[in-house]
Amino acid sequence: VEEHPFETFVPLNAMFLIVGTFPTHKNNFRFKFFYSGKDNSFWNIIEKVFNHSFKYNDGDKAVEERKTFLKSKAIGITDMHEKCYRKNNYSTDENLFPIILKDIFSILDEHTFIKRIILTSRTEVFGALGLFKTYFLQKGLELEQPEKRKDKVLEGSFIYKEREIEVLVPYSPSARIFESNNITPEEVVQMYRHCLT
Repeated sequence: VEEHPFETFVPLNAMFLIVGTFPTHKNNFRFKFFYSGKDNSFWNIIEKVFNHSFKYNDGDKAVEERKTFLKSKAIGITDMHEKCYRKNNYSTDENLFPIILKDIFSILDEHTFIKRIILTSRTEVFGALGLFKTYFLQKGLELEQPEKRKDKVLEGSFIYKEREIEVLVPYSPSARIFESNNITPEEVVQMYRHCLT
């Protein structure tokens, strides 16, 4: 059983909230922040989306650099698992079982400028989208299945306290995605460009 190792990071001005599942095993961390796994391409995708280059790729300086960047782009970041059971030390979503899910609505209450949630995996039940649907069910609500656009991004929305919140689901930034889904890295970059701009 593991508690999430990082604090949710949401700048005061955040308009976008990126929501993943849970960090890789700590032995794979390059730095102590979201998407720090050695094989995860999330930050490489972000660099291409915003035509930006990070100077640091490990340690505390990498964390601070990414936090500063996220503030400048009004992007918050968190994961759906607050506490989970990790099976056999594996990092894939299907080996992570929820115990406590992140209270996303409390984040929306605290950050009223958020207008879009980007879920970084779409696997039913285990992925960020599946866990987000489970969270809705825990609240006595139901999230409608987002519809697939031509570019394969899933797109939907929900109303929260009279605010319309968009929900966009690109493909996962995991290295496995390019092996199994007949999609190129550039197509995934385009997905995130649509979601974050």
